[in-house]
Formats: sequence, structure tokens, C-alpha cells
Amino acid sequence: MNPAETPPIIDAHHHLWDLDAHDYPWLRPGRPSIVGDTSAIRRNYLTGDFLADSVGLNLIGTVHLDGGFDPRDPVGETRFADAAHRAHGFPNAIVGAVDLAAPEAPALIEAHQAASSLFRGVRQILAWHQNPRLSYGVRRDLMDDPAWRRGFARLGPAGLSFDLQVFPGQMRDAARLAHDFPDTQIILNQAGMPDGLIDGDLRAWRAGMARLAELPNVSAKVSGLAMLKPDWTLAELRHVREVTVEAFGADRVMLGSNFPVDRLFRGYREIFDGYLTVTGGYSAAERMAILSGTAARIYRPAALSPLHERNLTA
Repeated sequence: MNPAETPPIIDAHHHLWDLDAHDYPWLRPGRPSIVGDTSAIRRNYLTGDFLADSVGLNLIGTVHLDGGFDPRDPVGETRFADAAHRAHGFPNAIVGAVDLAAPEAPALIEAHQAASSLFRGVRQILAWHQNPRLSYGVRRDLMDDPAWRRGFARLGPAGLSFDLQVFPGQMRDAARLAHDFPDTQIILNQAGMPDGLIDGDLRAWRAGMARLAELPNVSAKVSGLAMLKPDWTLAELRHVREVTVEAFGADRVMLGSNFPVDRLFRGYREIFDGYLTVTGGYSAAERMAILSGTAARIYRPAALSPLHERNLTA
């Protein structure tokens, strides 16, 4: 397929990593992970790898999310992603890691911003689950912790968003957080971690999505379904898309590959071909919003243009 024949796409959730130069503790052998055995992705994933995986798609920009980088130097990941942009023209926006409860959180936020003009927001994974295999091990009540909230309160005034990764059981707390900080843009990651994909009961997830969608400062990102359902079907993807768009509206929904994590389960083109299929019934304006417009408005990516054209000689 000629990329020019596909609609413009912004991949709003991917990672790059260089295991030769940096430590990614969660990828060390023997470390437990929600995705199981990580040996197949325990290698460098750089801009050339991303371009090879995404060939044939009309990608005009990407958003780099923190990828489990060395917690002793979280700003180092922002510098790494910024260097990739300067060399290859992408990623076009950066979301970095900050422990918002830590005393050094204000200084880290400022350091991320100083490290790159592409820095747009913070992610701290809050996903807690009663099933230890799914849980990221954080406290269930962290969103109510006064110290953490003091750190969170610094994001909005700094012009930064927060990428929120929680399970449906945490969405009531997340809605309260969004209500209390109406001037902070919150992006719900990984389609709200619909754990009901495992057992087929999505009622709690649907209710939580509707609750969060009532808050105008919350948007949603469909990505990472394979972390919960490695063999997800097009029908399941369609249902997740339908619920998400019905709740939030097309102008508050975006898409991401979650690569190279989801590379454990299927190819990049397979993921985005699925997205293109399940968005085919929307109006041109709605489809454009979902594929690129929402991400462009919320993350304000720099220097958007076709990635593969600009990297033909890279």
C-alpha cells in the first residue's frame, strides 16, 4: 500500500529504547511483567526499527512515552528521545516519567522541560489490580495521597498533561482527580486497561469509561489491548473503539501502537490496519480526529510531515 493512499496518522503511544546505552529494569531477565516473557523484545528498538515496522502507513508524527527507563535518571530518556527527533524528525512529542510524590518532583519536571522543547507531559503508571499478575505494584490509593497530589498540581500551571494508566476499578478515583484539577489535561492510556477482555465481562470498564468521559479535561487513547488479550479479535477491537468513541466523542479519542511492547503479540501494520478498518464507518472529520487530529491538538507535536518520506536517506 502506498502511504499516500492512507489517511494521515499520529501514533500517540510508542517507545524507543537503547539497551546498550541505558538500563531498563523491567526488561531484565527474570523480572515479572504484565506481558509475560519479554525476551523477544529485550533488544534495542531505535528509529530505524520503528520505520521498518511502520512502512506503508502515512505516519506524520509520533508521541514517545516513557518506556521503563532507568529510574535513577528519568530525564535521560527525554534527552534520548529528543536526540532521536533531531536526527530523524520524530518522535514529535515526549511524555516522560516523574514520581509525583517524590520531593524532587518539581525539579524533575523542570529538568524534563529544559531537556527538550518537545516535552509535553508526565506519565506515572498507577495501574493497580487485585490480580498480582496484572498489577504494576503501585499503591491503590496513590491518587489520593496528599504528597502525590501536590506534585500533580504542578502539571497544569506548567502547561503539561498527565498520561493516566489505571484499571477500571480505579476509574472512580481517577474521575475525582480529574474533577479536582479541571485545568490539567488527562489522557487515559491503553483504552482504560479493559481487564474484562480476559473473562468477557466489560461492564465495570464501560461504566468507568462513561464516568471519566463526563470530565471535559479527560481524553482517551486506544492502544495496548494485547497486554490483556494477546489474541484480541477485530470484533473486540471494534467494541473497544465503539465504547470509547461513544463515551468521549471522536475529538477526544486517539490511537497508539504501544510498540515495541505489543510487538510480542502482532505486527505494527496489523494493529494499524485494524484501526483503519474499525474507523472506516465514521465521517471523514471524525476519522481524521481519531487517527491524528486529537493527538495533534492535545500533544501539540512539532514538525509534522510524512515520516517515511523524510527518512528515505536516513
